[in-house]
Amino acid sequence: MEINNRTVRLLYQTNNYFDENLWSFLEENFDLQLDSNEFLIKNKFIFLDKNILNAFKNNKLEEGDLIQAQTLGEVLESKNKNYKVGEYVLGIGFVQDYYVSKGLKCKKFKISEFNYSNDKVVIGIENFSVAFTKLIDLNDEKKIILKP
Repeated sequence: MEINNRTVRLLYQTNNYFDENLWSFLEENFDLQLDSNEFLIKNKFIFLDKNILNAFKNNKLEEGDLIQAQTLGEVLESKNKNYKVGEYVLGIGFVQDYYVSKGLKCKKFKISEFNYSNDKVVIGIENFSVAFTKLIDLNDEKKIILKP
């Protein structure tokens, strides 16, 4: 299965969090071959919170790194007996369209119970820099939802 995966990566460290050229937006194509116990997740929602901002401020992100975030996605393909195709999974992923997991730090999620009416939503991975800028201005308990 060939995957066209849009990703966001940090280009360089800076104190100017509003720099529009801070992030790279790439399309990375690869031929997917799942190993035993792995499953492929299509991110439906990416939750941006102060943890991302803190990682950036504390230099825990290096140039070229993917941006780690909590994600909610749908299992598209699976070789893991605990995660079936069509199920939704809440876990630690990245700001990208797809990721492969073995189920660590993941849990099944009923999509019908998901309510994001009180959160700010930004549509499109290509608008990550807009979402990141909004994140800087948020209260600590709030989050931005990026919908790829």
